Amino acid sequence: MPFVTPPRSVRRQMAERHLGACGLAPDLLDELAADPKLAPAQLGAARRLLDLRPGAAPETTVREGVAALRGLLHGAPAPRRRAPATDFEVAYLNLSGGLSPSALVQALQRQGRGSLCCYGPPGTGKTAFAEVLAEALDRELVAQRASDLLSPYVGETEQNLARLFREMDPTQTVLLLDEVDSLLADRRQAQRSWERTQVNELLQQMEHFPGILVAATNLMSGIDGAALRRFDFKLGFRALTPAQRLALFAREALGDARAPVPPALARHLEGLEHLTPGDFANVCRQRTLLGEDLTPEHFLRRLMAECRLKGGALRAA
Repeated sequence: MPFVTPPRSVRRQMAERHLGACGLAPDLLDELAADPKLAPAQLGAARRLLDLRPGAAPETTVREGVAALRGLLHGAPAPRRRAPATDFEVAYLNLSGGLSPSALVQALQRQGRGSLCCYGPPGTGKTAFAEVLAEALDRELVAQRASDLLSPYVGETEQNLARLFREMDPTQTVLLLDEVDSLLADRRQAQRSWERTQVNELLQQMEHFPGILVAATNLMSGIDGAALRRFDFKLGFRALTPAQRLALFAREALGDARAPVPPALARHLEGLEHLTPGDFANVCRQRTLLGEDLTPEHFLRRLMAECRLKGGALRAA
């Protein structure tokens, strides 16, 4: 019988059972649980290594031990997940069409399958939403960029697509295809036959995929019309609403999402019409990397600098 990878929540329980009493940070246990290839035996070996090295830093010891075992068994270390600079919440999504993100998650929980095309400017939360969706469904997020699948050799892109879908467990994973506009370009504009065949291959795979597929793009206008009809939901991700700007600023700059924003700062935030959750994440990363405390005024200035880079994104308050 094939081995079935347990859900993330079960893997988290295994990590807690083996290493929970060792003084490890919860974030490290979450990181271990996020690796579907990490077996209970490896967690047990990491615990025994800790017992053999009294006085050593527990987190460093566990990381080194797990990395060594992973290299022996799989040939390469698993990529480290980048911790989000700011906790993502669906309350800070602004979707077109009035669709509720929470209602969408509940629908996919009930059905266990569905396809979504998430489009909109960078930083509006498309990838983060896929991560939240996978976590809510207790599934593994498998993220693939178009650049991971495209090949300069004729026929190889189609093979890569077929292999990707063949290897997916539709009951345990959420598949995220990022930069999907590069894979589903409008066939009417195709100049070479292989440009059409790779679109055809992906459409066939989508049609027969019994799991949950999330496709993300910043360039909705270039996607093939037939491909758009294959998606159950087309979700437009937009910049933050005025109320969302104030709430997220209060949370990140003032430390409490319910705190009142000083009127002078609120007026400036009102002019940042293109502000996105990604802009807040960038400023929070800057704050962490520099190891500095930002006053609300300095935090706002950093947000304004992020918006200026987008070009024409500031409106006089």
